[in-house]
Amino acid sequence: MTSLAPGLEADELQITSLAAEWRTILAKERENEAAEVAAWEATVAEIRAEHDALLRNGAWVGGPDDTLSILGVGRRELYHSALLAWLLDPQGRHGLGSSFLEALLRRCASDPPTSELHLAQPALEVSRGDARADIVVTAPGLCLVIENKVDAGEQHRQCDRLFESFGREPGALFVFLSPSGRAPETATGSAQEAFQKMSYADIASMLRDAMARAVGKGATVHGREVVSNYLATLNREFQ
Repeated sequence: MTSLAPGLEADELQITSLAAEWRTILAKERENEAAEVAAWEATVAEIRAEHDALLRNGAWVGGPDDTLSILGVGRRELYHSALLAWLLDPQGRHGLGSSFLEALLRRCASDPPTSELHLAQPALEVSRGDARADIVVTAPGLCLVIENKVDAGEQHRQCDRLFESFGREPGALFVFLSPSGRAPETATGSAQEAFQKMSYADIASMLRDAMARAVGKGATVHGREVVSNYLATLNREFQ
């Protein structure tokens, strides 16, 4: 057998030693990884057990808690228009009286007619000429026209046609309601000046204020629940 030169033999011994050290390091790393995996698995098992206990006790809940979202219609314009018309009715069983209507009017004009709001009557899908308004609220000296847009676009000259059809009514006021509070695209000239842009966040704010000021006369338990439930929808969909 041929013996290695002294220098080469020393190199071989060093390589052998390094290889042994490396194997030791790898073995320790595998041990550490195994311990980490075991600890992780124990933590996951603990979390699963806690989750199962919460489910068993009915403490783990999820999903929406407002009626419109449960039904999957949280962004349907017709449903929002119907609820808004109800809230704008001073005789509604919500118990808000005319406070919500008055708050909305004060966003539209500096000195709106408020003396006879108890006589206000809201109506849905009011047609006049070639225009159809989503909500119209009438009272002595008042004709409030609300065009409600959630996700749908505007029709050809829609706001201009509304202004032309309702603009001559005594106390005519116009609101363009949308999630973002954007300006209407189909309002030009005098109609552009007449339409007040409003967001659903504005509606939620006014509704909270009206609820805080309401004295509760004429309210029913279910009526107040509807107001609170609708406010939950507004907070969920439009905040």
